[in-house]
Amino acid sequence: MRFILHEIKLWFKDENSEPKNYEFLPNKVNVITGDSTTGKTSFWNIIDYCLLSGKVTIPTEIIDKVMWFGIRFTINDKEITIVRKTPSNGSVSADVFFSLGSFPDKPINNKKIAEIKAILDEEFGINDNLRFPFGKGLGKTTFNISYRHFLLFNSLTQTIIDAPETYFDTTFYGKEEYDKALSHIFDMVIGVNDMKDVKATERLQEIENGLKAIQNQERGNQNKIKNYEKQIFNLIDKCKTYNFIEYSDSFDNVDDAILIIKEIIGNTKKIAENSNLFLEINNLKKDKNELKAQVNAINQYQKEYDLYKKNLNKSVDSLQPIEFLNQKLSDQLVDSYETRLFVESLETSLKNIKANLSKKIEEPLKVSGNVKQLQLQILEIDKRINQLNDINKNYESEGQKLIDIGKIEILFEQIFNNKKIKPIDTVKLNSLNEEKERLLKVREDTSQIKFSMKTLLNKSIQRNFNQLSSLAKYNNSRVEFNSENWTLELIPNGELFPLSNIGSASNYMFMHLCLYLGLHEHVLNIEQDHVPEFLFIDQPSTPYYEGKNDDKAKLLDAFQLLNSFLDYINVEKKRHFQIFMVEHASKEYWLDNNLSYFHTVDEFINGKGLIPNDIYNN
Repeated sequence: MRFILHEIKLWFKDENSEPKNYEFLPNKVNVITGDSTTGKTSFWNIIDYCLLSGKVTIPTEIIDKVMWFGIRFTINDKEITIVRKTPSNGSVSADVFFSLGSFPDKPINNKKIAEIKAILDEEFGINDNLRFPFGKGLGKTTFNISYRHFLLFNSLTQTIIDAPETYFDTTFYGKEEYDKALSHIFDMVIGVNDMKDVKATERLQEIENGLKAIQNQERGNQNKIKNYEKQIFNLIDKCKTYNFIEYSDSFDNVDDAILIIKEIIGNTKKIAENSNLFLEINNLKKDKNELKAQVNAINQYQKEYDLYKKNLNKSVDSLQPIEFLNQKLSDQLVDSYETRLFVESLETSLKNIKANLSKKIEEPLKVSGNVKQLQLQILEIDKRINQLNDINKNYESEGQKLIDIGKIEILFEQIFNNKKIKPIDTVKLNSLNEEKERLLKVREDTSQIKFSMKTLLNKSIQRNFNQLSSLAKYNNSRVEFNSENWTLELIPNGELFPLSNIGSASNYMFMHLCLYLGLHEHVLNIEQDHVPEFLFIDQPSTPYYEGKNDDKAKLLDAFQLLNSFLDYINVEKKRHFQIFMVEHASKEYWLDNNLSYFHTVDEFINGKGLIPNDIYNN
């Protein structure tokens, strides 16, 4: 990604003071050299702050003097100016001036930070294709990537330049966030579409969870089936206990066992229907008793009727003398009115009784017919009762069977209800497996690409390492980047394993330079879009000052490495690159040794610094 820093500008709180400009050239090693504590290191803090950092790293003594910090740069052929108001009370400012052009005379807040970040994201190649590597249907990755993540590879800070085990200054940007992001953004930097890998990994985890849920469901179904079969066979044993099945009977499969249980329940239910026999027998006996009562009533009537006739005959016999007396002895009877009346009355009664006896009297009820009919009904009832008694002769034991079969039936229904199995979604299962196969192929391809890209990266790092003359001890050694511990390893010629310690801070400074130069060379070779084509280097001379080592030859070797790198990129690769370096060493190092790509931006010597003396001391 084409990136050229043109200018840094400071507006001071003293309104009577003129702003201060620092200008930089493309395709050069732009150097600000000078003494300690002059503000050299703060140049990167200012650049980072204007690129909308969320934390304050600019020293307080500079914040106290400056009102606005500004940078002007070209990115992808667009000239952009960002000016940001100085931090306040230890917090970054939200007041930002943004323009597609040069600096303003007097900055004002004219754009929201979120809008500017969106613009820079787009320029750094961070778009929806990156955020949604498999389309918006599957959603974005959980890793919220930002253009600021890639600045990690543009700054070789003083904190890490000679550190044995730290090659990326994640602490400067925000250690927790950048440590987590490092693996993703590093892969992207070396040419791997890591967002596809990230999303594939995330989606594969979702798929695995989905498949696991289906597998658990299927396992649950199998357990239900096994438990169901076990319960069925337990029920068979219970049927044997209740003597519904012979103990010697055996069943090869659960279907046969289920069939037997259903037959037992069905057959016993038929017997259960005989539980109504008691009621029917009772009803028949009741009907029989009612019929017998009717027969008894008729028989009683017949007896009373016969007795009546018998009594009539007796009455005739008793009255017979009256008729004789009246015919033969009437003249001998007391001839009185009362006597005559009494005798006539008896005679009349006798005549009436004789008349009744002489008549053929019909029975008031068809007694004989009714009795026969009732007796036939009673015979039928007795016959039915006998039949029912035959069926019910062992009913007490059958009653217990009914209780037992009730238990069996309830248990069988419970077993059957608990068996309810939800079939797995085979369409979803097949879809997940197909998607898993595709994503595994993505990861497999990504793994191959990673291997290829790391091989190419190591080749670029090795090319820069081979330019050095100060590490004669390690001539013909091999350098390889270890992406597990994020360090550059040195493997001596003929050895299989890297050195655990390569010696002095100077050696580690060279290793850091080789890694960063090799990394950017690789980025240019693969035409990667996310990393700007510039590198800030903070004082590679650090190992040779402050009483550590005053080896000018090694420092010159480092400068020559930077010079040869730009020559290689500009001449052989015909690409652009810019280095911005702050240094203790004097400009004579590059002037006297014809380092043609070095450009002195400013010298902070004799009391001069980032903030002009008249302002700094005011």
